[in-house]
Amino acid sequence: MKKLGLFLLKNNIHIMTLIFVGWAVWAACNWSSLLLVQKLVMGLYALLIVHEYEEGYKGRFVALFAKVLQFDVEKLTPGVTHIAQAVYITVIFSLALVFPDRLWFAFGVLILGIFEGLVHNWGIFMFQLKGVSPGWWTAVLMAAYAIWAIVVIDRNIEYDSIQWLWAVLYFLGGFACLEVAVQKLMGNTMSKIKTSLNAFAQKRFGKK
Repeated sequence: MKKLGLFLLKNNIHIMTLIFVGWAVWAACNWSSLLLVQKLVMGLYALLIVHEYEEGYKGRFVALFAKVLQFDVEKLTPGVTHIAQAVYITVIFSLALVFPDRLWFAFGVLILGIFEGLVHNWGIFMFQLKGVSPGWWTAVLMAAYAIWAIVVIDRNIEYDSIQWLWAVLYFLGGFACLEVAVQKLMGNTMSKIKTSLNAFAQKRFGKK
């Protein structure tokens, strides 16, 4: 059982991809009967999977964040710094596909797409990178796609604007849970995070 757990942990990105492939096959077989929202969600889902591999090839944004804040992740079991993201991505996209009538699920993943583009550009400025951050190209593409998808939905589907409020709360709540899980898996406490952030702010901006 322990070996199985380690295998799943180390290969979580591949397992996440296999689940996406399952959804992709289902979507391809039922494309003509899918709702517009489901088709748009599948498009972003595909981009996000590619984004995960681009980040992995370049070293991952989370690893960059950890390095800058001097979190010791070298001794962690491979996969620990990504397992929470893999579960989060799989769950939120699956919910958006299963419940297309609840637009706030779809809006939540579209907000994620825009957020990815913003945070990767923020990383270039904040960490004073000489080039783009890991996963930048697909992150920007996702943000552009998400904005386009929102325009398409707005033009073709009637919905109550309150859906956006639920979507924002859904995204923020889910992302907060993700961040807590990531920090716990990395062995960071709130005091350690605060100390690292203060040290970074002092070095980057000359203030506490």
